[in-house]
Amino acid sequence: MNEKGFGIKEFVIIIAVIFICMIIIVSLYQSIFKKEDVELETPVKQEQTEKLTYKELENKLELAAERYQNDNYSGSIENPEVWTLSYSMLKEEKYIDNLTDPKDGEECRGYVEFIQDGGRISYTPFLKCGKNYQTKGYDENNLD
Repeated sequence: MNEKGFGIKEFVIIIAVIFICMIIIVSLYQSIFKKEDVELETPVKQEQTEKLTYKELENKLELAAERYQNDNYSGSIENPEVWTLSYSMLKEEKYIDNLTDPKDGEECRGYVEFIQDGGRISYTPFLKCGKNYQTKGYDENNLD
């Protein structure tokens, strides 16, 4: 028999090589567009973090106090006690980053009051951002 042309083995090899080339091309194409998407998303994410609401700043302060309390105190207290943790102390201990006023960029001040009654703990954040915002019940005497 005279065998001119491709057999089944050659045909399968050519299809496999084409398939592998297509996979490489598609993955390179996707990586290029993902990189561009990341570069476009970065400024948007920075703008979103800069424009937090006062409620979100209070929530950040509350979560930082809760992490601090979980790391530094254990057990339960028989008699209810009220403690305050200042924002400056939480920042110094690296439990929270700067809290800045969304309107003017000035650094806010504040504290978290927490009440531990047995195994139950409740947290109440108090925040003051210059003349723009102050949580109801905020007391300057609880800062430091």
